[in-house]
Amino acid sequence: MIKFKSIVLQLKEDEFNDLCRQFVETKADKYLRLLKLYRENKYTDEEIQEMLSVNTSAYYTLKSRLFDKIQDFLTNNMSTPIIDLLRKVANIPTLIYDTHRDTAIAILSKLESELQNYDMPYELSSVYSALKKLHLHSPKYYEYTQLYNKHLAYTIALDKAEDLLNSFMKSIGEYYASRNKMQVEYLGLIKQEMGNICSLYSSHHLTIYKSIVDVSFALFVPNAEAIKDDEPIEDVLVKMEKIFTTYSKDTNYQHLQLVYNFLAFEYYHKLNLPKKEAKYFDAVDAKLNSFLLFNHCCFTTKFLISKIERHIELGTEAELYEQNKKQLPNYEPDRNDIPNYINFAKYAATSAFYAKKYQEAVQILNGLINDISFKNYPHTEIEVKLLLALNYSMINKYDPATSLLRSVTRKIREINDDMGYENALIFYKILSLQMSSSARHVDQKITQLFAKFDLLNQKSNRMLEYIKVDEAFIKQLSQVVKR
Repeated sequence: MIKFKSIVLQLKEDEFNDLCRQFVETKADKYLRLLKLYRENKYTDEEIQEMLSVNTSAYYTLKSRLFDKIQDFLTNNMSTPIIDLLRKVANIPTLIYDTHRDTAIAILSKLESELQNYDMPYELSSVYSALKKLHLHSPKYYEYTQLYNKHLAYTIALDKAEDLLNSFMKSIGEYYASRNKMQVEYLGLIKQEMGNICSLYSSHHLTIYKSIVDVSFALFVPNAEAIKDDEPIEDVLVKMEKIFTTYSKDTNYQHLQLVYNFLAFEYYHKLNLPKKEAKYFDAVDAKLNSFLLFNHCCFTTKFLISKIERHIELGTEAELYEQNKKQLPNYEPDRNDIPNYINFAKYAATSAFYAKKYQEAVQILNGLINDISFKNYPHTEIEVKLLLALNYSMINKYDPATSLLRSVTRKIREINDDMGYENALIFYKILSLQMSSSARHVDQKITQLFAKFDLLNQKSNRMLEYIKVDEAFIKQLSQVVKR
């Protein structure tokens, strides 16, 4: 029953209502009540068991059967052109063994055409395997054998490309959290290998995978040498959009359109073109709950960090906290995906910070520190602890803030990196100054330090770029509270 409650909470409203209606019609009152209690998300298992007046064994049996019914419901409600095609492919053995040869060939030829339109090589290899058998005593046997072998090889190439895309996104998250230069080299090798595979076949699916990798690399990986011969990002985005338009019925593309919108947003955001980035931002933000699930093919939570920056530019950062309640009421990040989990926690904590809910931000960040090991992510450890110290200082809890700052300086000494982390040390000085009751002209000194921080915070070790530094913030920091 892993994450059963999460599944109930993630049901769309129409799905939930249809399930309730189904239970009403079948008079399954206990299933209906259990479903509604889980949907309310207010009670523990023990409380629900008591409300249903059942013993432990009966409760878990009821829960297990409800889970089965939800699985059946969700599976039966899946209906798309792709799924219909897959059902036809699954019926191929019947065509071979129980259908007149001419009729079977006619059906398979039609199925071949439909699968070609969707560029589905896995399924096409099954069609050609069947056509081989049906043409065993025909001159066309060799033709279908060649087509079968070709699509089998293409299937392997497509699988490899998908694996490379997945590995690239995992590694780009690892780089973002660690800023390890070895990850930059590894990402360059993945990019190169993707290019090699895509040069073997003319395929729009391969073109899309390569485009996602190339644009993501150019936007998020500091390696100018690796992209010097690449097409301009804008040209790649135009090519992607054309493919999506041409193959609009492709179910994968209907989802990958969001990845395209994310990349286009990040591109124009990096160029500081707020008007151009707006429509792409809105497209992703409108489906944020779904988009965050794309972590196998996209560095999704980078959007959350950029979202904070966009709201700061628009002066609406204080609205983020309430927006999250509506957009992400039941979203649970995957704790096994540490880089995206970290970014989500930073986003949630920063949203709370701008809503002046500093204690909540503290709880989120302390939860993050307790949940994961920062052994492989020293960069993020420094950033998270500085952000946590900032929130502690906002509620005058200087002892834990001071302890965190000491930890940060120790970590920087341990790293002994040529990047130096001067930006982090400047932020350390700002918070130390803010907590010093004996300091004079605090506002002027903090203003000067922030100017220096901004100047230094431009390299690959950039951090806390989502903290808005303005006169109001500096004034707030400058108000020394006696302990």
